[in-house]
Amino acid sequence: MSKKIIHFLNKLHRGVLICGGFALFMLLGAILLMMPFAQSGTRSISFIDALFMSVSIVSVTGMSMFDLGRDFSLAGQLIILFMMEVGGLGVMTIMAMVSISAGRRIRLQERLLIRDSFNLQSPSGMVMLVRKIILWTFMVELVSGILLSVYFYFKFGLKGIYLGFWYAVSSFTTCGLDLVGDGIGFPDMAADSFASTVILITMFLGGIGFLALDDVITHRRWSKLSFNTKFVFTLEAILIPLGVIVFYLLEGDNPATLGRLGTLEKWQSAFFMSLSTRLAGFAVFDIHAMMNSTVLMVMVFMIIGGSPISTAGGIRTTTMGLLILSMYAWIRGRREVVIFHKQVDPKDLVKASNVFTLAMVLTFLTAFLIFLLEPSDFNFENALFESVSAFSTVGFSMGLTGEWNTPCKIVLIGAMYIGRIGVMTLAIAFAGHHNSSMKYPKENVVIG
Repeated sequence: MSKKIIHFLNKLHRGVLICGGFALFMLLGAILLMMPFAQSGTRSISFIDALFMSVSIVSVTGMSMFDLGRDFSLAGQLIILFMMEVGGLGVMTIMAMVSISAGRRIRLQERLLIRDSFNLQSPSGMVMLVRKIILWTFMVELVSGILLSVYFYFKFGLKGIYLGFWYAVSSFTTCGLDLVGDGIGFPDMAADSFASTVILITMFLGGIGFLALDDVITHRRWSKLSFNTKFVFTLEAILIPLGVIVFYLLEGDNPATLGRLGTLEKWQSAFFMSLSTRLAGFAVFDIHAMMNSTVLMVMVFMIIGGSPISTAGGIRTTTMGLLILSMYAWIRGRREVVIFHKQVDPKDLVKASNVFTLAMVLTFLTAFLIFLLEPSDFNFENALFESVSAFSTVGFSMGLTGEWNTPCKIVLIGAMYIGRIGVMTLAIAFAGHHNSSMKYPKENVVIG
């Protein structure tokens, strides 16, 4: 029987296996969250709410209609913590880690699965990549957890140790789930410069990408870094200051957000939000009170997301970077996109364009279905914001998460699921493979 199952799985497309692996784990998480031992008894949890929560956690979105510290028992919180870790690392990575730990040889099919789950080009070095991912995850979360635990211990007692490691995992996986309570406790906690700095660095390390992080640690000199690592850090050097300036200028005089803070605290909070809007979705102030112009910019940052092969979501910084550079080259009348004296493969430009287009279509479809299926008169801006946040797996919420009806929750579940596996993997799962040698004559199409 087991041989037949393995034979059947081997015949499936790798993209289908990746999508199915995440779906099964999300379903398992929902079942576990419905168990009596996982709940504190403060409220009943329906299957759709448990599934929504499970998908939100495994997709590292972090949208929640629950008060995690009140509605779930310690066992339930530990289940959520484990699901965050699996969601951040990826189901295929965890399965490979178990196989490596058991001393079993990783077969070619499994190496290809890992490659496709990270959208890499070659299956070589996959075992070493998995080991490095696990090592850096363990090291970053351990150091961050110890620093936060020691600090929180003097504020919360023994509970502070637990909170420290919770926020270390929640930050590194960019899930952004708050345990203190209903999204109210974290802003007070983040107002502390030490805690916010540790969480900020942990978020950054989770969102920069495992390959880039390992490349920097290994080579340490800019000249020796790979092309992709240089591109990733260059984009971060642009996006982070841009986000800081946006928040400082647009919210600096808003008394409901940054206006009540001193100059230093404003810059610090603006820096934190610049990263959090693309990564974890932690908020240091009430995002309901943001200016409309800021809300629009936050949606743009959420769509961009983090770096490739990271725990973050979005279309990825490199996708947006290639699109902008391609447009710049077109305006300048150049056919090639050149970065660091290297020409970008035209196939990558087409891939970036397709990823962006498909992401925009799916985001639009999510928002359209929300407006179609929700009879309540919700604010257009807030509903659109939640749709973008779900698909980008950032997890910011305008307070509507607990108010959606069942059809809308199902739509958002689909958006978070696709946002986690990625539009590339989704396309791979359903794409056909046609290697035709036939070539057709070219023709020009009138555009613009």
